[in-house]
Amino acid sequence: MNLEAKYQGIPYELVIDGNIMEENLKKIGKNYVWLKNEVKKFGYLPEEALVVTIDANGEIFSQKKDDKK
Repeated sequence: MNLEAKYQGIPYELVIDGNIMEENLKKIGKNYVWLKNEVKKFGYLPEEALVVTIDANGEIFSQKKDDKK
C-alpha cells in the first residue's frame, strides 16, 4: 500500500471555548462577520462553539460547547 498523504498544514484555531482568536482571523484575511456566517452553517454562533478551526484547504471544523452544566 503505497499511499501518500497530502500535507494539510497546521489548522488555524479561530475559536477556543467561545473566545474569538482575532489574530488568527487577521492572519487568514477574515473577520468576525465571515466567522459568524460560517459557524451559523453549523446552527450556532461562534461564542457557542467549543472549537472552530480552518485548514489549508479552507475546510472548517466546528464543535459546539456542551450545554450540560
